[in-house]
Amino acid sequence: MTSGRTFTFRAILLAILPLTTWAESTLLSGYARDSVSPVQLSRTAEDRLKIQYSMPPESLFHSPGIDFRIEGEVLRIAIRRCNIKETCNVMAKAVIPPAEAWRPEVTIHYGGQKVIMMYADGEEQVYP
Repeated sequence: MTSGRTFTFRAILLAILPLTTWAESTLLSGYARDSVSPVQLSRTAEDRLKIQYSMPPESLFHSPGIDFRIEGEVLRIAIRRCNIKETCNVMAKAVIPPAEAWRPEVTIHYGGQKVIMMYADGEEQVYP
């Protein structure tokens, strides 16, 4: 009886693991497009892209930066929204310019791909 239960548990675990991996690989933004607009992108060098966005003034959340993924000729970017009491790792950390405290900027390596911003309420091609 125990070995049957163990087998069933293992089968369920093996069925769930690919779903967990897929969920971890998806890019999720906690912000709707209107919350972080305007998003501005500019090349700072041949292989560098600067992303600047608005960070809404919230008391319990902040944006530490972005996550991104390259899929062939497409660069997908998601602006992260994190609770101030939790550790939140991002792929590229934001820098807050002193003159524009609510306009974080992130600079990442760029290979000339089409850039798509991922928002909580959809996605949008923003560059070129």
